[in-house]
Amino acid sequence: MNQLVGIGTFELKEEVSENDLMLLPTQDLVKYENEPVVCEAAAPRRFSVPLSDSDLQERILKAIPKKTRNNNKWALGVWVAWTLERNLYQETITDGGNAIPSDPNLLSNELLNYWMAHFIQECRRVDTSPYPPNSLVQLASGIQRYLRTDCNRNDVSLFEKDSSTFAFFRKCLDSRMKELTNNGIGTNVKRADPILTTDEEAMWDSGVFNCNTSNGLTNIVFFYNCKLFGFRALDEHKQLDASQFRISVDTIGNKLLHYTGRLCKNVQGGLNNRNVDVKRITQKSDPTNPRCLVTIYEKYLSLIPREGRFYRKPLPHKANDGSIRFSVQPIGINTLSSKMKELFNAAGISTTDRNITNHSGKFTCCTTLFNAGFSDSTVKSRSGHRSTAVDTYKRPLETLQDNVSKALQPPVPTSKNVKQENDLSIAKSNQHSFEDKENDNSTMTINVPNCINKVVIFKNGKRYCLEI
Repeated sequence: MNQLVGIGTFELKEEVSENDLMLLPTQDLVKYENEPVVCEAAAPRRFSVPLSDSDLQERILKAIPKKTRNNNKWALGVWVAWTLERNLYQETITDGGNAIPSDPNLLSNELLNYWMAHFIQECRRVDTSPYPPNSLVQLASGIQRYLRTDCNRNDVSLFEKDSSTFAFFRKCLDSRMKELTNNGIGTNVKRADPILTTDEEAMWDSGVFNCNTSNGLTNIVFFYNCKLFGFRALDEHKQLDASQFRISVDTIGNKLLHYTGRLCKNVQGGLNNRNVDVKRITQKSDPTNPRCLVTIYEKYLSLIPREGRFYRKPLPHKANDGSIRFSVQPIGINTLSSKMKELFNAAGISTTDRNITNHSGKFTCCTTLFNAGFSDSTVKSRSGHRSTAVDTYKRPLETLQDNVSKALQPPVPTSKNVKQENDLSIAKSNQHSFEDKENDNSTMTINVPNCINKVVIFKNGKRYCLEI
C-alpha cells in the first residue's frame, strides 16, 4: 500500500509522476521554507500590542489634564441639575416641545443653541447666587469639551464668531456677562499676593531656610523652585523629577544650574503644541553670595536619588558622619499643596489681609523681574507664559505705588492761611519775639478793615494770597 504524504492541499505518493510535481503548490512550499520558526517568547516586538477602540478612547481621555476633566464634570453636573429643575416648569414643554435631556449630546445643534442660551441665563450656584461672568464661560466651555471629546461632535463651536449655528447662544451669554459686570459681580478677582523681600529675609533669619538641616534645605528648594523657575500652584511640583535638574560648569569655571520642564498648563506637548518647547532655564552661580542657590541645589541633588521624585521626606536625625538625610519616600501631595503657608507660619510672618498660596511664588518671580526693569519676553522665559496673561502676574512695588499716588494728588496750595489771634497755636514765648520785630525795617504792619477777607501781595514778581 502506498504511503500518503500531505503537502498543502495535495496528496503526494511515494511514486509520483512529472505532471504531479508540476501541480505542487510551490509558493506555499517557499513560504514555509523561508519563514523561520522562532519561539514566540524570544521574538523581539518592534510594535505595540494591538489596541481596541476602547483602548484608544481611554488614551484620548487620559491625555486631558485632570483639572480640565474636573471642570468638564462640574459643567455637566450643573447642566443636569438645571434640566431636572427646568423640566418641572410647564413652559419647558410649551417652548421646546419636549423635556430637556440630561445629556446634551441628545440635542441637535439647533436645540442645543436654544437650550444653552436659556441655561446660561438661568443657571445659579447652589446658594442661588449668580455665577460670575468667567464662570459662565467655563460652564459653556466644559459642555463643549464634553461634546467634542466624549461624544465626537467636533461641529459644536459655541464660541466661533463666524458660526451662525450658535449665534443666539453667544448673544445671550454676552448680555448676561455685561449685566453681571454692571452689577459688580465678578469684578473683584481673588489672586495670590507676591512674597515681599522682607518675608524672604525673615525666613532666612528665623531658620526656616537652613542648609544644615534636611527640613530647612527642603524649604529652600521648594521656595526657589517657585521664584527661580516660576512653578505654578501644584502641578509642576508634584510631577517634578530629580533628572530635570543638572549642574554644569561654564568656560570660566562658574557653576550653572539647568532646569528642563515637562508637561504643564502652558505646554501640553500635543498636536497643537508641537512647535512649543518646554521650559529651559539656566541659573548662574554667584560666588560672592553665601546663599548661592546653585551651591544649595547641588547639595540637595547629591543627597537624593538622581532619578525619581524630587521632593523626598526629610529625616530628622543626621547620619553618623553628620550629614543630613532624606527618606526614599516622597513628600505627599497634601503637604506640597499647602507648603507656602507652612513656611509663613513657621517664620511667624502674618498673612492677615494677604492671599498667600503656592501660586504666590510665580507672582513673586514675575513681579521681581518686572520691577527690576526686565522686558516682557525675559519675564515670560522664566514664568513660561505664552500670552499676555503674564500681565496679571505683575505687581508694582509699594514704593512705586506711593510715588504714583503722590504724583496724582491735588497740587499743594500756595496761599498761606492766616488764623485769628485766639486760634494761633504759637507758643507764648515766640509771640514776644514777633512783637519785638514789628518795628524792624524788614516788617510791614497793615491794619486791615473787618470787611476784608483776603489780601493779595506782590513781591519779586510773585503773587501771595493771604486769607483772613
